[in-house]
Amino acid sequence: MLLAAIDDTGYNVVLLLHVLGMFVGFAPAWLTPALVRLTANGDRAAAEQLEMAILRMSLPFLGVAGLLGFGLAGMSDKVFRVSQPWLITATLLWLVILAILLAVVRPGIRAFAGGDTGARKMVMAGTGVVHLLLVVELYLMIWKPGL
Repeated sequence: MLLAAIDDTGYNVVLLLHVLGMFVGFAPAWLTPALVRLTANGDRAAAEQLEMAILRMSLPFLGVAGLLGFGLAGMSDKVFRVSQPWLITATLLWLVILAILLAVVRPGIRAFAGGDTGARKMVMAGTGVVHLLLVVELYLMIWKPGL
């Protein structure tokens, strides 16, 4: 039984939640450079706020938004299939983004907040890669190459 099809209300609600979740999930990544600069000037509270934003906003929202993307593929009335190359690539990039935030950025922020100034490079590099992957994800979602 199909719950919704493309452009039905149910599909559009899930699409809205998917896009909104991605906006909220990526917001801390865009704030990271500014907050890292603040912590470089001795503001350790900014580092703690950044860590909370990554833990409580980015990872959960990006995780749920990605799962909603699978829901969209399932609701698309066979127009989009998870087996399509652009969706496989987008899924892999989503997993890489989550891994970078969890395994590189988060520990880097913790180390930086603890006074390890060398961790600043790790945080900045990790968020830079996340920004680039977001651009690739947007390309895949808008143009759907290979469809």
